[in-house]
Amino acid sequence: MSFLFNDKEKNGVEEIRFGKKINKNRVITRAVTLKILNTAIIYNDEEDYYDTLATCANENNIVETISIEGFEIHENVVELKGAYIDYEQDSDINSTGTIYYL
Repeated sequence: MSFLFNDKEKNGVEEIRFGKKINKNRVITRAVTLKILNTAIIYNDEEDYYDTLATCANENNIVETISIEGFEIHENVVELKGAYIDYEQDSDINSTGTIYYL
């Protein structure tokens, strides 16, 4: 499980789960349900981090690849391939999602 940490002014650190820290005033520009076809973990050498990518089919059967890093995953999901994602993207190109089985 991944966590974000917010620094509170000289009062220590507050733990916040990924996917829960969302700007409440954000404008959703895209909301879609995707089906995961395959996943891959890649390493970005320039910025020194790993990212989890999912190749998905949208409702028009067009294939696209998105980052699923930090998305919420329901506890009954044992394999990502074949699972669904409720995906939202805002005007700042930030994305959130929930991964689940039907």
